[in-house]
Amino acid sequence: MKRDKPLRVNLDKLRAIQLKLAEKVVEEDRFGSLENICGLDVSYNGENAVACAVTLKLEGLRKVEEAIAFSRAYFPYIPTFLSFRETPIIMKAVRRLREQVDVFMVDANGVLHPYFLGAASHLGVLLDKPTIGVAKRLLCGELLEPRKLESGVTFAPIILKGRVAGAAVSVKGLKPIYVSVGHKVSLETAVKLVVKTSRHRMPEPLRLAHFLSKRHAHSAGQRTLN
Repeated sequence: MKRDKPLRVNLDKLRAIQLKLAEKVVEEDRFGSLENICGLDVSYNGENAVACAVTLKLEGLRKVEEAIAFSRAYFPYIPTFLSFRETPIIMKAVRRLREQVDVFMVDANGVLHPYFLGAASHLGVLLDKPTIGVAKRLLCGELLEPRKLESGVTFAPIILKGRVAGAAVSVKGLKPIYVSVGHKVSLETAVKLVVKTSRHRMPEPLRLAHFLSKRHAHSAGQRTLN
């Protein structure tokens, strides 16, 4: 059955789901060897959405695989509830991957979220896979004094409700991005992986996934979406 309007939502019920899932987030490394890392991004064309997954080899950043999923964006955009809008279509793209993924990077926040459950954490708990949140804008929290690390990397912890919930990371003097734990990855490892995979402002798995999703978004309106 075709839906012409966005779903009506019960925000109190969804907030309760967020709080319950947030309790399941693991903020330490829970994985073996790291070989493949996958970037996940969603772009929109009106009410149509396209999610792209791009998997790279961690060493050398060679592309291994990509997957694309199209869908209607039934859930409206509501600040702090983005995961309910994007997680379903992202999972659709992830299910189309054939190669093993050891860590997912998501163009969204992880625990750097007012309720400690951004889309990267939400997705990680549902998939039971390691995830890292990488956002272009600071949603919440207080930035501490930045400090310079090796190779021109600048790092600034972000405090939220009395705890370190993420870090502003800048490579090569570029604008910072905001890195946080999604699930089953420590913040230290998340930052190291972001730096290791960054040739530009955004880490390469996300940069390529974003490029691919934007390229395909214009055709989303011409597809039969369900």
